[in-house]
Amino acid sequence: MAKLLLVEDEPAHLDFYKRLLSEDGHEVLGASSGGEAIRLAKEVCPGVVVLDLVLPDMDGAEAIARLLAACGRTKIVINTCYESFRNDFRCWGADAFVVKSSDPSELKLRVRQVLEDESRN
Repeated sequence: MAKLLLVEDEPAHLDFYKRLLSEDGHEVLGASSGGEAIRLAKEVCPGVVVLDLVLPDMDGAEAIARLLAACGRTKIVINTCYESFRNDFRCWGADAFVVKSSDPSELKLRVRQVLEDESRN
C-alpha cells in the first residue's frame, strides 16, 4: 500500500488517525507540526499527506504550498474541523477536503480515492 504522512497537532487525534489509516495497510508517518511535516516530506515524499489546517507553527494553507514545493508529486487530503476553509483559495491545491466528524469513514474513502486517481495517471 501507500506511504502516508499524517499532520495533526492533537496527540490523541494523531494516534487515532494513524491507527485508522494503518488498518488499510498503509505505512503512516506522523507529524505534529507543519515544520516537522515538511522535513519528513522532503525525506520520504509520501503518496498522500493528510493535513490538519490548524497547526501550532504555521497556517495549514502555507503548509500546503511548502509541502507541494518539497515533494510536488504528493497528494494532499485536508482533514479539518473548519468547513470555512473549503472556500479559502489557498486550500484549493489540495486533492480532497474532509470535515472531521465522529465517523472517520469519509477520511478513509477520500484517501482511497486520491490513491486510486494517482494510480490511474
